[in-house]
Amino acid sequence: MKTLRSLVLLLCIFSLSLFSQNVIIVVIDGARYSETFGADSLYISHIWNQLRPLGTIWTSFYNDGQTKTDPGHSAIASGAWQQIDNKGLDRPEQPTVFEYFRKYTMAPEKATAVVVGKQKLDILTYSNHPDYGKKYKASSFISSTDTSVMNDVKRVLSFNRPRIMMVNLPSVDAAGHSGNWTEYITALHNADSLIWNLWQTLQSNSVYRNTTTLFVTNDHGRHDDTHDGFKNHGDGCEGCRHILCLAIGRGFPANQIIKQRRTQCDIAPTVGELLCFPTPFSIGTSLLRDVGSAKIKIQNK
Repeated sequence: MKTLRSLVLLLCIFSLSLFSQNVIIVVIDGARYSETFGADSLYISHIWNQLRPLGTIWTSFYNDGQTKTDPGHSAIASGAWQQIDNKGLDRPEQPTVFEYFRKYTMAPEKATAVVVGKQKLDILTYSNHPDYGKKYKASSFISSTDTSVMNDVKRVLSFNRPRIMMVNLPSVDAAGHSGNWTEYITALHNADSLIWNLWQTLQSNSVYRNTTTLFVTNDHGRHDDTHDGFKNHGDGCEGCRHILCLAIGRGFPANQIIKQRRTQCDIAPTVGELLCFPTPFSIGTSLLRDVGSAKIKIQNK
């Protein structure tokens, strides 16, 4: 059985080398569900009106771990809940998708990229796992605002042509912490526009057009109105845990809503399935298992 699995993996990797598949994960840092899918098009008009009909959304998607930046991003990248510091002092203990991808496909460092707006998220480039680690790290690009991050993304796409990329848009979280509702909503509008522009960029690029799966999600939400409101986050309230998830591109049909409860830990094994590598330390299951039986259309939401 082990030999058969190894053969299947080799065939998958060979197929991947012939027919390029790419994955980009965009994390809108700290956006509350009540202002994203919970508000339809009110604050994210491009994601809701242009992108959502192109792919599949999950309306019961959750962070079941620490609802903070570093742990949330680490869960997305590794597929495992991890109790880590939120100041960039601790790397994940479990391997990231970048390490899995490079180890099992022998891809170079430039084939992976972490493009973030917070210095502390450089921890995502590799884990402390003894069988993976720095040898298989991702390339790293650090900026400070959503706009500058997306400018870096476009440069990396043009010059490095990565096969797998994780992007952090920091401004919504920063604006939320300011306690200024107008700034928070303005940042959300801007992130929405940048993500729509990214999709248009991918579709105009011969390397990424029709070969790329784009995920849009959050690392955490924010306190709901019964837990001190949107300014902060970090506990287990519905506002902090409930987040969005959208997948567009290869593997995900258009105009589908999935109501099944899923979590951040399901993204890493999904990426593994799309890019033909195992994720043995992930506790999640691939989101691709949902789409074959999904029957709910957008108009029936």
